[in-house]
Amino acid sequence: MAKRLLSRLILNSNGTTLKSPLPILSKKLHTQIPVKEIQIPVKFGHMSGKLWGSGDKQPILALHGWQDNAGTWDPLIPMIIKDRPILALDFPGHGLSSWIPPGMLYYQWELPRVILYLKEYFKMEKVSLMSHSMGAIASMRFATVFPDDVEFFIAIDSLIYDDYDLNSVVNRISKTLRKGLIAQTRLDQEPPAYTMEEMIKIWHLGTRKSVSMESVPHLLKRGAKQTKSDPSKYYFSRDSRLKYTLFNPEDRKFVEALVKRLKCPTLYVKAIDSPYSADPYSIEMREILEQINDKYEFHFVPGTHHVHLNNPELVAPLIKNFVQKHNLSI
Repeated sequence: MAKRLLSRLILNSNGTTLKSPLPILSKKLHTQIPVKEIQIPVKFGHMSGKLWGSGDKQPILALHGWQDNAGTWDPLIPMIIKDRPILALDFPGHGLSSWIPPGMLYYQWELPRVILYLKEYFKMEKVSLMSHSMGAIASMRFATVFPDDVEFFIAIDSLIYDDYDLNSVVNRISKTLRKGLIAQTRLDQEPPAYTMEEMIKIWHLGTRKSVSMESVPHLLKRGAKQTKSDPSKYYFSRDSRLKYTLFNPEDRKFVEALVKRLKCPTLYVKAIDSPYSADPYSIEMREILEQINDKYEFHFVPGTHHVHLNNPELVAPLIKNFVQKHNLSI
């Protein structure tokens, strides 16, 4: 059923490749791999996806990080795709996907429900997950709440939210709520506009240089639009309310209870130069996984939080070995 549904989506899709007006990519990508844009209906519009490969098999879901989009997988997927299609998705509010309705704010536990929705929509018996950062945290939650519904889980540089100082978190809540309220009044307004060179620099610096200057164009292809007043300038097209999501730390006993339910084959790749998931509690959770899940493996690689985007050649061999070791298809 999932195969037929996916094939129907492809037939109704927007063509073989995404046509972007942005003059930002000079390198040719995925010239040998068919790529199609698809849209998945949701109550408030649609979720956009970039389908790599043919649609005759159940796809692997590739899920991006906070304020990124499906373009984050452009360099890596051509290195690993073989027997199964990979569906790189834009979460709601990101990339080419619809925004949530006015008056609402984004919620961290909504993303596991998005994965459940996709599973039910495609009528998948089990989902296969490859994810980064916010997408990895959402996938971890789904894989622990629904441990029998996940074939495998590949996580890049995140598993759980870091153990931030609670006083600092509480102090930021009032500011976040106020700014989120202001953002609700500007949903129909174009954000500030920049030249493409400025956009690349702003995105690079906005990630604390985690996304290299050379990698930013992969994200801008789905994350920027031309202004109506000046075709030489662009604005960031993601929903501004994403900046005011409340990423609240959760009770340690609760998180530990979740982690102990993970039983699918799991590959966790941690970037050495990334500050995320490096706190003592995150390390403790990794150690618990090593003890309870004999199908879990962990690797350090040199690079930043976006190592899969900047240096896919370091991540691809680990994924290939993981897939071969557990007799999985990808």
